[in-house]
Amino acid sequence: MKRIFTIFMTMVMLLGMTQVAMAAEKNPDAFQAAVDVLKSDQKVEETEALPKVDPTEYIPVLMYHHFAVRDMGFGDGITTMQSELEEQIRYFKEQGYTIISMEELDQILTKKEQEKDTDGDIGLDMKVKYLCITMDDGYYSNYDLAYPVFQKYNVPATIFVVTDYITNQIGLKKFTWSNASEMINNSKVGIYNHTSNHVPAGKTTTEEFVAAALAGEEALEANLPTRRTSVRALAYPNGQNTPELQQALLDEGFSLLFTIDPGVINRSTSRGAIPRIMVSSGMTGADIVARIEQTAARTMGS
Repeated sequence: MKRIFTIFMTMVMLLGMTQVAMAAEKNPDAFQAAVDVLKSDQKVEETEALPKVDPTEYIPVLMYHHFAVRDMGFGDGITTMQSELEEQIRYFKEQGYTIISMEELDQILTKKEQEKDTDGDIGLDMKVKYLCITMDDGYYSNYDLAYPVFQKYNVPATIFVVTDYITNQIGLKKFTWSNASEMINNSKVGIYNHTSNHVPAGKTTTEEFVAAALAGEEALEANLPTRRTSVRALAYPNGQNTPELQQALLDEGFSLLFTIDPGVINRSTSRGAIPRIMVSSGMTGADIVARIEQTAARTMGS
């Protein structure tokens, strides 16, 4: 029986990787992120025996990429159905989560940095269950399918865009600058930086990466005159970063820098390497909350 179960699970994992490979042909930008997350899923599941951490002690940041109307199957790692997203948002609200923007996250972290840590642990010691929603790359489906859901439920969401891809419509269809302005003007969706060219840190120098990040900021400023906040947030392409790059970006005024490493925000989290939790296709709101709790236990459990 054990052997049959092992064979079955192997087939499931292979199927998941096949789905990711098929998605990669259509969506090369997110392929490495999806592969990394499939690996991280196993690590999260191993934490089930750890004690639960109070959700007011940390902030989870969710990561989405692409959306669709038809069912993409569980574990695709890249594409979420619009109906799934709506169910997830409703569930988060029912469970008492307050979904926050980049500005609100920055304010919360600034306040916590100014407070004295009286108990010596890494918990944030808040009275509220916070949650952030992010999307990478700027696909048209973010505008066409996800934006109406965020607008309907009046919740903040963050989209990290590759600015050259928006301007020149490179790769899988992206939304336009006009679409971006519409989202900003008519909802709580914010548009932020995924660099100008989506070249990962491992394939360029620190100086060149910083130049691409600053070029991305300039494009956002030029094309989104109504967008501006004082917060500079960026998601590393494919999540790749180094301590040197983190510091260089912080020195340039970036205050929130996001990886694809699984984890939750707590007192030990660096602003230069903020973890995120991947939302895979087929997940319900309850599935995501379970993944958040497992990730928090792995991150903070003793």
